[in-house]
Amino acid sequence: MLFHVTWSYVDTSEEGNRRSLQAFQKWRPPAGADFKGFYEFADSSGGVAIIEVDSAATLARTTSAWTPWLQFSATPILPIEEATAIGAEAIRFWDSI
Repeated sequence: MLFHVTWSYVDTSEEGNRRSLQAFQKWRPPAGADFKGFYEFADSSGGVAIIEVDSAATLARTTSAWTPWLQFSATPILPIEEATAIGAEAIRFWDSI
């Protein structure tokens, strides 16, 4: 399952930045998490990632190490072809009632 994950910083202190960068240097994504894209916002307010995970538990493992410094929002996403096909199904239902 694909997720659009955004984060914002909750600890922007010098010590918080130092500690989170130390942690990031040693961190590895858990098994079952594949980062398709991983970006920092240019204004340093947070970032965004597209992550494919095998379960909700894997997504939780991916973000849990960062909760002292980051606040996350994770939204499941679909390829546009699949999303538009589902939208067409909804229209067919609406037309049937």
